[in-house]
Amino acid sequence: MKIRLIDPAPKDNLLMQTNKDIKSYWFARLSLTTIAALTPPEIEVAITDENVEEIDFNEDVDLVGLTAMTMHAVRAYEIADRFRERHIPVVMGGLHASSLPEEAKQHVDAVVIGEAEGVWKGLLEDFQGGRLQPFYRSSGFCTLKSQPHPRLDLLKKEHYWTVNCVQATRGCPFSCDFCSVAQFFGDTYRYRPVDEVIEEVTQLPSGGYFTFVDDNIMGRPAYAKELFQKLAPLKRIWTSQGSLTMAKDTELLKMAAASGCYALFVGIESLTQDNLAAMNKSINNVSRYEDAIKKIRDHGIMIVGSFIFGFDHDDDAVFERTVRFCEKNKIDLPIFFILTPVPGTRLYKRMDEDGRILHKDWSRYNGSNVVFKPKLISEETLFNGYSWAFQEIYSYTSIAKRILMPPQKRVVPELVSNLAFRRMVMRAPKGRIPIMSRVLGKLNTSIPIKDKKNLVPTFVDATFEKSQQMLKSAGRLLKVKATHNERFRTLFIKLEGSLDLSAAKKLFKRLSSFLNKGQRKIVIDFKGVEYLSPKAANLLVMKNLSRLFKKRNQIEMRNFSQIANGAFTNITNLISCEKDSPLPREIEPRPSQEKL
Repeated sequence: MKIRLIDPAPKDNLLMQTNKDIKSYWFARLSLTTIAALTPPEIEVAITDENVEEIDFNEDVDLVGLTAMTMHAVRAYEIADRFRERHIPVVMGGLHASSLPEEAKQHVDAVVIGEAEGVWKGLLEDFQGGRLQPFYRSSGFCTLKSQPHPRLDLLKKEHYWTVNCVQATRGCPFSCDFCSVAQFFGDTYRYRPVDEVIEEVTQLPSGGYFTFVDDNIMGRPAYAKELFQKLAPLKRIWTSQGSLTMAKDTELLKMAAASGCYALFVGIESLTQDNLAAMNKSINNVSRYEDAIKKIRDHGIMIVGSFIFGFDHDDDAVFERTVRFCEKNKIDLPIFFILTPVPGTRLYKRMDEDGRILHKDWSRYNGSNVVFKPKLISEETLFNGYSWAFQEIYSYTSIAKRILMPPQKRVVPELVSNLAFRRMVMRAPKGRIPIMSRVLGKLNTSIPIKDKKNLVPTFVDATFEKSQQMLKSAGRLLKVKATHNERFRTLFIKLEGSLDLSAAKKLFKRLSSFLNKGQRKIVIDFKGVEYLSPKAANLLVMKNLSRLFKKRNQIEMRNFSQIANGAFTNITNLISCEKDSPLPREIEPRPSQEKL
């Protein structure tokens, strides 16, 4: 009996890898090599990775096995249909088939749902006995103890960067809404006995790199430390995936570096905390990004930083802001994706229920196409911005900023990796970012406060001691946070901190210029303003009342009455203690308009 296991190549991928690309940075996947290892020795098994070799559809085989992520599904179905035309049975497993087994069953004879370790042997027995079932689902999650080593010998080694791959853990301790790992592995995080992992590593060919294909090699620090301690004497160099949480544990980083950790794929995802919270990834703290990245790089570990565009709080400015962040923090190898709601994830379920899924052409669910309706920007802006960001970050100028400027330690290998990625991204259509991106860049800023003496607290019942204490932190700046909703042509501005006359003038000048560009509407939220000077209030309302009235359909001021009344109340309370002191004209109560 002979089985042909096939890994399909993706279709409609703008960033298609050539053989040269694969040789430069691609390591082999372990799914089919693991299935081959689970196959009884009396059965002949062979593997075809369509990414590096052609499929022989005329081959004389008894059974075909397919694996597929969502972006491979369409091609997997085509392959299955071709073999079934010759009456050769086909079985299929993997992430996509496990998420949509009924769909997959339309193209194959049997579907493996979830992990194959618990069902593969029984499936083969059923096939040989002529009683192949339509679906096979394991009753639980397998133990990783005493598992056979993957059949790496079945791969065409010469086509890959490396085929030396090992799995130490399976799953991830975190459960991000956009990630299919949590769904597939049932929110479990399992790990192999360390001694078994070390034994497998020692059997790999000496020299060169090897890769831990784990989704989060440091998901359980105690286990990772034991692994790194026993790995260090082997003097091997390895790569893997991890999360930024590793930066909290200096000992863990030291042990990883000492054990030969060369590079880690790290999911940074977004520079906006609200995006991370919405995707259940609050383990990433944006305010600590720079320190965490520096700490990892200071230990000599290269960062392959992953960023996703298209979250609900992403506007026109996200693309350039992300590129400049990567340059500033010298991310060694940035990788960008378009948010993709993959079947089986909570994100897909939510977007499908909300009617935001544009189509179900699975071949385009590859992280480089827009398959859903973004919230703040158009599909065109998302795609063009993504393409621009990828091409900008791998421009020669950006590569020089990230790789050639001090204190880089491994210029040559990092330069080689960046040039390999440059070859790939430059084959994609030329991208662009909207003019609003630069406008938002100028609006999102902090304006220094000059008139601290005349600031009045806007919160009611403010004691002198409390207001003075808060003034030390809030009284120095006016923080302007601008977000653009392209679909409604509306600019949302949140103000935080203090607002004096000088800051109000600068803000008003920028907004006037913005309105002259034809923007439909501006919404200004004053809720975060903790201190207000009477002159600033006077400028915003009374001195500009006639001008604002003309633009009453364009400007909406939210929560201004509350902060103005709060400031006036505090002034009144203060004056009541000094009845002989006349009220200055500049702080006389003025009528304010909530919506102009």
